[in-house]
Amino acid sequence: MNLPSVRFIPVGAALIAAVLISSINTVDAKEGKDSKGYSYATNGVVSLPNVKLLLDEGNLGGKELEVAEITFLAGSVDGKHQHKSIEIFYVLSGTFGHEVNGELHWLTPGMVGVVRPGDFVRHIASKDSDVKVLVIWTPAGEAARVGIKTPLRCEYPKIATYKGNGDARQAASFECR
Repeated sequence: MNLPSVRFIPVGAALIAAVLISSINTVDAKEGKDSKGYSYATNGVVSLPNVKLLLDEGNLGGKELEVAEITFLAGSVDGKHQHKSIEIFYVLSGTFGHEVNGELHWLTPGMVGVVRPGDFVRHIASKDSDVKVLVIWTPAGEAARVGIKTPLRCEYPKIATYKGNGDARQAASFECR
């Protein structure tokens, strides 16, 4: 059965958990198996103005996905672009304009927007308030493509935090906090 593609769906946090669980390969649970290749809990990898990269290969231990929390400032419009990975938005707060292949949908908290590889997408924050979203890219690689890089690695539970000045591509502009 071929169902039409769905661009937005009102869902709860259970969907996000299901995506994360289904995207991560099962870890060998044999007794004595060393599982130090990933973090069991994390405060993120890097914090930039308006972006916090929560999961990437460095703390996930694999290239299955990346997760970021992004704040779009009120009235901002992100230019039309494409991704090589599936991009899933879960709106945490605000009203988010989610335009896919010329079709605009306004998403509110608790709604999900989906972009498939090759789709043309544009992101719009309403003029009323900032918009905060959780973004999942699968497979990984999109964070670096859109400029979210990790110039400094910090030991858990610290996170690389931008100092507020300097080149955000340079480790010297970050500190572990």
